[in-house]
Formats: sequence, structure tokens, C-alpha cells
Amino acid sequence: MPDQTPRPDKTPPLDQAPSTESEELLRMASVAAHQLKSPLARVQQMLSTVLGGFVGPLNTQQRGLLERAAKSCGQGIEMVSDMVRIRSLGEIEADQLGPVDLLSVFRGALERGAEVAREAGVSLESELALRRSEAWVRADAVALAEVVHELLGNALKYTPQSGQVRARLSWAATAPDAASPPADARAVPTSHTGFYLLEIIDTGIGIPAADYARIFEEFYRAPNAKQINREGSGLGLSFVLRVARRLGGTLHLEPAQSGGVHATLAVPAAEPSDWAAVQPAPRYSQRVVIIGGVVAGAKAAAKMARLDPHIHITVVERGRFLAYAGCGLPFYISGAVPNQQALKSTPLGASRDLTLFHNLHNTQTLDATEALSVDPQARRVYVRNLIDGEEASLPYDHLLLACGATPRIPNIPGVDLPGVFTLQGVKDAEAIRAAMKQQSIKEVVIVGAGLLGVEITEALVLRGARITLVEAQTQILGIVSESLAAQVHRHLSANGVKLLTGVSVCAIEGVGHAQEVRLSDGRRLNCDYVILAAGVRPNSDLAQAAGLTCSPTGGIVVDTRMRTSDPFIYAAGDCVANHHRLREGEAFYPMGSTALKQGRVAAINICGGDERFEGVLGSIALKVFGLTIARTGLSRAQATLAGFDAVSVIVSGPDQEHYLPTARPILLNLIADRPSQRLLGAQAVGLGEVTRRIDVVAVAISAGMTLEAFTQLDLPYAPPLAQGVDVVLSAGYVLRNKIEGRFPGMRASKVKADHTALILDVRAPDEYELRKIPGSVHIPLGALRGRLDELPRQRPIVLVCSIGLRGYEAALILAEHGFTQVSVLDGGLAAWPYALEEI
Repeated sequence: MPDQTPRPDKTPPLDQAPSTESEELLRMASVAAHQLKSPLARVQQMLSTVLGGFVGPLNTQQRGLLERAAKSCGQGIEMVSDMVRIRSLGEIEADQLGPVDLLSVFRGALERGAEVAREAGVSLESELALRRSEAWVRADAVALAEVVHELLGNALKYTPQSGQVRARLSWAATAPDAASPPADARAVPTSHTGFYLLEIIDTGIGIPAADYARIFEEFYRAPNAKQINREGSGLGLSFVLRVARRLGGTLHLEPAQSGGVHATLAVPAAEPSDWAAVQPAPRYSQRVVIIGGVVAGAKAAAKMARLDPHIHITVVERGRFLAYAGCGLPFYISGAVPNQQALKSTPLGASRDLTLFHNLHNTQTLDATEALSVDPQARRVYVRNLIDGEEASLPYDHLLLACGATPRIPNIPGVDLPGVFTLQGVKDAEAIRAAMKQQSIKEVVIVGAGLLGVEITEALVLRGARITLVEAQTQILGIVSESLAAQVHRHLSANGVKLLTGVSVCAIEGVGHAQEVRLSDGRRLNCDYVILAAGVRPNSDLAQAAGLTCSPTGGIVVDTRMRTSDPFIYAAGDCVANHHRLREGEAFYPMGSTALKQGRVAAINICGGDERFEGVLGSIALKVFGLTIARTGLSRAQATLAGFDAVSVIVSGPDQEHYLPTARPILLNLIADRPSQRLLGAQAVGLGEVTRRIDVVAVAISAGMTLEAFTQLDLPYAPPLAQGVDVVLSAGYVLRNKIEGRFPGMRASKVKADHTALILDVRAPDEYELRKIPGSVHIPLGALRGRLDELPRQRPIVLVCSIGLRGYEAALILAEHGFTQVSVLDGGLAAWPYALEEI
């Protein structure tokens, strides 16, 4: 009998029964290869080579062949998906197609293509030749997006490094002649008013003249495309053509003057009147205009659409990006977020663009459109298209102002020089990210060491920059106490950030570009770039011009229903003056989380509901170089200004049981009102899990808890998650003891300022030798009772240990023996923010 064992250069007959598992794999691969032609035809040969003589572990050659086989299988699966997509498109009926904004699709493709172009070293340019901010067509949104992506992707794929791809979207009365088969008989019927033309022109390898006749055949690839070793299935242009014909349009390919390809996709324009025959004219319950479509505005639009399907919503957005995650911009700059699209996607991956808002939320969105003024008497908003300058007015029954905030620009010379940035939105983040790629080492000066200034340092360091952080105040991060801010200061310095506090920037200088920063103390800092992070202000200019009541600091005044002084106008997000739950007066905390809640409340009330936003606590968190900083409620200074008899304590402890190697330290500052023991606020820093503890305090403050009720909270416990008495509850116990006179704590700043006090360290000898406060005296806790005669009774004594517990025990011993001027360093040595003597 002939030998039937498969050889590397032979394929077993397809009808032959397999005698081994290896032969079964080969037979299945052969069947796939016969059905799909390419690229699975290579799978059989690869598997034969590996399996034909397989014994023992895979060698390098076998492993490489298997990896190539898996890659080819993946290409085959992708090809099958393409085939299914092409066939399924032909089954879509006309009434399944809806309005799609081709301009939004075009911009989305450009954003995705920009990343590919940068990596490939190809210049990608775009041009808009439209007289309006929308380009509506009747289509399937997913299919149309893939068509544009396919055309642009082909151009980028076949254009060599240093080449150019140009994308242009325009309108024309007629479509160019198509070098393709006749139109689809089932094409969308439309009484269109011209065509939108999408042109992609590249300087790539082009298409040989003889191959234009076959370029739309399925699986066909031009010989020069195969030669340059670019992956492809030969299905893309076939798919694009099928979609174009199905939509009543055309696809035209011709040689570009530059030597590449000039592709023109023509799709019939479809104004709202064109699909009115398919969809009955809507009856609107009310007309709502929203100015601002990033956070609060986008949330409100989505909520209103869910509450009332008959509402007519128009979103006016000055920028071109909707509902993006602005708080994620530093992570996009650092590269942790790989592309812009991730910031504009839902958790399920859908892009938050004009098409999504129209199709999912039945919302009309005017991007690249500026709101010029509001006429409350006529209930109209006047707008201008920033592309063509065309102006229009929008009537409303209710108006929602979600205008956000504007960066504070210091009034100093040079802020308008190239190389000086703010971080307002995606455009700014893209500019900073591009700048960081231009040099291997950059000197960057950040003006302002508040929330944004501190948070962005890590992103820039990860991009290879050397950072100097300049802050006019004497401490960084004014959102936390001096002691905690000093811990952050030390941590940033340890990670290579240079900090200058108590000094301001007088000017930014340079010839044609920022080159030097001049400081108020006469120093000059060389720089390649400057980032202005001096805070933001409410963007309330429209509201003030319309006569709405605004606070002294510019925030729009609203009630708990988010209604302004005009009953038909609401406001939400960073442009409003927030009410603080614990004190009188305005509280400006521009947070995305607050904007989302306010947008939801405004939407419910606009739709006839009765929802309340009770105010903010100023809950904030950030993370830099692994250190988490968080706060909620009032600081001790804020509480005192608000009329409370505020008392605070700093406690240090691990976020897990101390005996676990994964335990990380937390430093927590808890604040309460002395007479009532009502909890007022908390701040924390640490390498451990900080935000969970601040979350607990935020809930307790909202519930009006006293320290007694707070310390009785039944929090979950497990050694890898918390201590038996969690550090946040331990802080509550210590603060109660301090208020009730059982714990004489003293803040580090007071200890340092009191030059009469004796600092007594009660830690073990080996601990004391490693690091200590300069000038301190050492008596271990275990030896204290026997050495009391060494201590002065008429002099203040401050007891120091690692976290405060042994200091408290020592204070009890001294009090027992008649010492009256005894204090314990709050938080122990872990909370000491000043210099130490260290080995």
C-alpha cells in the first residue's frame, strides 16, 4: 500500500479518512484553503512541516511556523468577515437606512487615520469645502464608516514613508462618472439635492493602468500591491463599491497627478425632506437647545431623549468633539490612552459622535458652531458656523447652558508665544503630545501647582520631559493641608520634578518660540515648552450678557433644580456657582463627576420631573507617580472661616494588615466640629488605597454623622483589604480622644514653630538610628518609666513615634506621673513633612 503520510510538499486527498490527529488538522486546513484560496493555502504547508516530524518540544523553527500559521488563519477569519459583511449589506432594505452625518464620519476616520499616518511617517492632510456644519446622507452608519475607513486606510497602507495623503469632503451638483458596473437596482430612492464627494488622493504606489478594469473584482489585488508585502484580502474596494451602489452613489478611481490614486466616492445628499416620505413628520413635545456638548450637555441630551422620545434637542458645540473624557487628557498625553478615539468612546466602544447622538438620542448636533447670544424674551439662541461663517437663530422652549470653564491665562508678556499651552480640550492635548515627540529631552515649565499642574507632571515625565513646577503660593496643592501637601512635594521631588514655591512667573520670553521663563525673584528658567495650569474660571459670558444672575466669581447662579434666574433657562457643569453642603457661599469645584450629576438633574426637570441637586462637598482625587491624593468636605482652615470650632488630627496607618507585604501607608487628616463632634472633612495621601477611605467620609458627612456614629460604622474587613480597625475609623477614635481631652495631639507645623519644646522620640533604638527629627531626645517607650527623672517638668514635651500610637502610650505614662505640658505629634514621624537626620 502506498505511503499516505503527509509530506511538507503534499496535500492528502480531501475525501480520504484521516488516520491521525495530525492528518485531521491537515485535512481541515486544506478544506479551508480550497474554499478561501488565500491566505489559508499556506496553512497546510506550515502545519505539515511542524507536525510531519513532531517529537518533543517545539524548536524555534517550528514555533515560528506555527505563529505564521496562526497569523494566516487570523487573516482568513478577517476575510470571511469581510465576505459576510459584503453579502449582508445587500439585504438591507431602504427603510432600514437612516440619516447619517458624513462629515462626522469623515472626521472620525481622520482621527483614526492620524495615528496610522504618524506611525508610518506619512503626511495626512484634510480639506472641507462645505457651506454647512452637516453633510446628511441616507445610509447605514456602520457600513458608511467602514467605507470611509477603507478608502483612507488603503491610501495610507500603500503610501511610502514621507509620502502624502489628502482627504477632501465637498458638495457638487452632479457625481463624476464612475469607472464601475451599473448602479444597484435596489439603490436608495431619493430626490437628492446634489452629491457629497469624498476624495482621497495619495502619492502611493498607484494602480497599473491595465489593472483598473479588474480592481473591483473580489479577491483581486494588483501585482504591485502584492510585491510590497502589504497584507490585504482583495475585498475592500469590492465592499466600497457595493455600498456606493446601494446608496445610489458612485465610486470613481483614476491615476493621481502625483502618481498615486485619486478615489472619489459620491453619495447623494439627503436633506431632512428627502427621508420625510419614509418617516412621518415628528411632533415635538418641546424644543430644547443645549449650549455645550462635552459633559453636562451631553449627559442632559441623552437623559432627555430617554425620558421623552418626542422632545426636539439641538446641541450647539463650539469644538468638534462631543462627550469626550476631558479628565483623561493627561493620560492621552502620557500615552497610557493610545488614541483620541478611546476618550470619545462609550464603555462598549461606540464612538460618541454626531451620528450616535442623532441615531441613538434623536439629537441634532451643531459642532464647530459658536453660540453668539441668547435672547430670553424671544427665547432664541443666535449661532454662527465657524467653518463658513453662516449665522442662524434657534428657537427654544427651554435652554440649558453647559458652557464649561475657561483656562485662567496669567496677565504676563509672552503667553501667546508658540510653545505655550493650556490644557482645555482634545486639541490642546494633541498639540502637547505632538510637541513632546519632537525632541528626546525637553525642559518644560508648568505654571501653577494645583490639581491640573500636579497631575500632568507624570504624563510629561513619561514623555521624557524634565519638569519645573512653579507655584506662587507657599505650598503646592491648596486642596490639602500644609502637612499633606509637603508629603506630595517630597514625592514629586523624589521622582525628578523640580518645585519652586512662593515665586510667580513675570514673563515668558523667546524669539519666535518660548525659550525662557522669568520669575519674580529674578531667576530665569530655560524651557522648550510652557504649560499654563493656573486654574479655570466659569465660562458664563453668555449668561451675563443675557442678564442672568451670576456670582461675584462669575458662576451662573442656579437653584437646586439647576434653574437660573430665568425660569426657562437651566445651567449645569463647570459654568455654574455650586452650593456647598457645609457652608454658605459659592463653591467652585470644576469636576466632571459633578457636571454629570447636574446634567441629569437639569434634564429631568426640563422634562417635567422634580429632581434636586443638593450641592457639593468638594470631593477630589488624583494620582501622581503612584501616590494618591484625595479630599472631601472642609479643611480645618475652611471650617474655621465657616464659623465652626474646627479641630483636626492626622493619623498614619497601612491600608491592609501590617503583616502583609502588600500593605501600603496612608496619611489621613480628619476634621470635625468640637462642640457637636459633627464630621466636617477629610484629606489623605498615600501609596495605599486612599480613595475608599475618603469615599466613606464623604458618605458620613452627607448623612450628618457625628464622630460617635462614624466610628460605629460596620465596614467590611479582610486582611488584604483593611485592618481590623480601619485607618479611617482609627482617625475617628483619635479625633474623639483629642476633642474629649484624652489625646493631646499637635500638628507638625506647631511643633516646628515651638522652639521651647523638648521633642522626645520613644521608638526603638534601631528605628531612631535610621532617621530622626534633628535635635530630638531618645528614650524608648519600654524604658520611659525608669527614666522619668531625665525629663524637665516645666518644659513642653512633644512625643514622637512612627505613627502616633506609642506616642499616645507615652503621653499616658507622663500624665500619670504629673507631667502637664505633654503633646503627641499628629501622625507620628510618618506625618513629619520637614527634613530628617538620616543614615
